[in-house]
Amino acid sequence: MKIKKIANVLIIAMCLTLLSGCGDKAESGEVSSIIGKYSKYVTLGEYKGVKYTPSHTEVTDEDIQNDINSLIYQGTTKDEVTDRAATWGDAVNIDYVGSIDGVEFDGGNTQGAGTEITLGSSGYIDNFDEQIVGHTPGDTFDVNVTFPDEYPNNPDLAGKPAVFKTTLNAVVISIEPEYNDELVASLTDCKTTKEFEDQKRAEHEEQNSATDANTDNENILQSVIDASTFKEFPEQEVQETIDEQIAYFQDLADSNGMDVETLMMYYGFQSSDDLQDYLKENVLDEFRRKMVVTTIAEVEGIKLDETEYKEKVDELLANYNYKDIAEFEANTMYKEEDIYLSLLEQKVVEFLKENAVAEEAEE
Repeated sequence: MKIKKIANVLIIAMCLTLLSGCGDKAESGEVSSIIGKYSKYVTLGEYKGVKYTPSHTEVTDEDIQNDINSLIYQGTTKDEVTDRAATWGDAVNIDYVGSIDGVEFDGGNTQGAGTEITLGSSGYIDNFDEQIVGHTPGDTFDVNVTFPDEYPNNPDLAGKPAVFKTTLNAVVISIEPEYNDELVASLTDCKTTKEFEDQKRAEHEEQNSATDANTDNENILQSVIDASTFKEFPEQEVQETIDEQIAYFQDLADSNGMDVETLMMYYGFQSSDDLQDYLKENVLDEFRRKMVVTTIAEVEGIKLDETEYKEKVDELLANYNYKDIAEFEANTMYKEEDIYLSLLEQKVVEFLKENAVAEEAEE
């Protein structure tokens, strides 16, 4: 299914950025030919002794309070009130059957299962919410609305008046628990609020440390890219990459049952030229990065261990249920070379950071 294919692209993109390489310097199959492939197009700037300011993200009291709030939310229960009228801001449980000219339409029926909305912020069309206000649980009544002139969820309903026969089942109130040792012990593996907060602080510190390291790595590599000179680009390869992404955009439109122009508007592009310009600039940025990484790898003799590279490929395929590289390439926008490049970039960035100069920011 194509929607799954789109989702897999995002998953794989995240995964490729997290893979890291280590081991002896040796060839890793045919994809290793990417090293040295682009050196004729780029003149490296200074890449040793790059100065950077280390990132320090502190854990704040707000972070811990958010964790406490999440725990309270997790322990919150709901009760249904049936002895008072619904007012603005109330959460209510309702059932409804929607019809146009007396004929029910698809998607307009709760099938008696009930649905919960908050009056004033339900997101329902027209003035749906305000027609529930003032009713008491047990009331059945008509809610009269008109669908918007543009209604992409179901264009067949656009601009048409509709009637929803609605039953107010209950006003729903939330009962928040007290934040104390008992709540912590019932919902976590901690026994006290202090232990819970200490655990959360340690988790945030670990997450922040990893994020800071990634930020530093990216800043160092970007500094090297900015200091380098790009004489030209491999035009055919660049154009092929752009064409692949445009084809993929068409594939996305087809899989969602819409034309490319509508999808472009959805993503904020006013014309195909806008899309082309956007894709071209992004592709050129990708090539600048690729050129610098592979050229540094060539100059410094940085390579990947073949065994470790194969293990990473097998791990990636297993994690996302691809039986081989061919299936991986068929279901994503990535090729085997991209996996190799991602691992190689990790090693190059490690080299750059080892040779960089950390400068603390002035107070």
